[in-house]
Amino acid sequence: MEERLALHRLWLDRAPGGLRAEFRGATLSDLKLDGVDLRQADLHGASFLESSLPGANLAGADLSGADLRKVNLMDADLSGADLTDAQLQFALLSEANLSEATMVNTRFDNSTLRDCRMFEAQMSGCNFSGANLTGASLSQSSMLDCNFAGVDLSNAKFLHARMERCRFHKAQGDAIDFSSVSAQDTDFSGVRFESAKFYRASLLRGNFIRASLIGSNFSESNFSFAEFYMATLADSRFGGANLNAADLTSADLTGARELTSKQLASARTGSRTILPNRQPGPYIKGSGAERSR
Repeated sequence: MEERLALHRLWLDRAPGGLRAEFRGATLSDLKLDGVDLRQADLHGASFLESSLPGANLAGADLSGADLRKVNLMDADLSGADLTDAQLQFALLSEANLSEATMVNTRFDNSTLRDCRMFEAQMSGCNFSGANLTGASLSQSSMLDCNFAGVDLSNAKFLHARMERCRFHKAQGDAIDFSSVSAQDTDFSGVRFESAKFYRASLLRGNFIRASLIGSNFSESNFSFAEFYMATLADSRFGGANLNAADLTSADLTGARELTSKQLASARTGSRTILPNRQPGPYIKGSGAERSR
C-alpha cells in the first residue's frame, strides 16, 4: 500500500516513474488511512467498509460503486469526486467537502453529514433518509428525486438550490435556509421546520400536508397550487408571496403577517381555515381578517 501511494504522489506531481493509484474492486476494509492523498485515484467498486480516512484527500477520485459504509471520512475532501452508486450508510462525514461531486443513486442513509459542504453538487436519486445534516451547506446544488425523509436539517442552507420531486417527509430542524430555492413538486409533508427561510423560493405545487412551519419567512415566494392541508403556518411572514390557488382550506394562519386581502382571496380557504386574526374561514374580501391581532 505505501509503495502504491508513493507512486501515486509522483503521478500527481507528474514526476518520472509516477503511477496513478488504481484499486478497482479492491478490498480495503478496516484500514487506518488518516490524511491519505488519493486525489483522482481509481477506486471504482472498492470496499472501504469500516475503514478510517479522516482528513483524506479524495478530490476528483472515481468512487463509483464503492462501499464506504461505516467509514470515517470526517473533514475529508471529496470535491469533484464521482460517487455514483456508492454506499455511505452510517458513514461519518462531518465537515467533509463534497462540493461539485457527482452523486447518482448514492446512499447516505443514517450517515452523519454535520457541517459538510455540498456546493454545486449534482445529485440524482440519492437517499439521505435518517441522516444528520445539521449545519450542512447544499447551496446551488442540483437535486432530482432525492430522499431527505426524517433528516435533521437544523441550520442547513439550500440557497439557490434546484430541486425537483425531492422528498423531505417528516424532516425536522430550526433555522433552515431555503432562500431562492427552486423546488417544484417537492414533498414537505409532515416536516417540523421552525423559523425556516423560504425567501423568494419557488415552491410550485409543493406538498406541505400536516407541516409545521411556525415563524417561517415566505416573503416573495411562489406557492401557486401548493397543498397546505392541516399545516401550521402561525406567526409566519408572507409579504409579496404568490398564493394563487394554494390550498389553505384547513391551514392555521394564526398571527400570520404581511398578508393582503388580494393574496388570501387568490388562495383557497374554507371553514377549517384559521385566519390571521384567529377567526375561522373562509376568507371574505374586505373583512380585515388578513390582519393579525
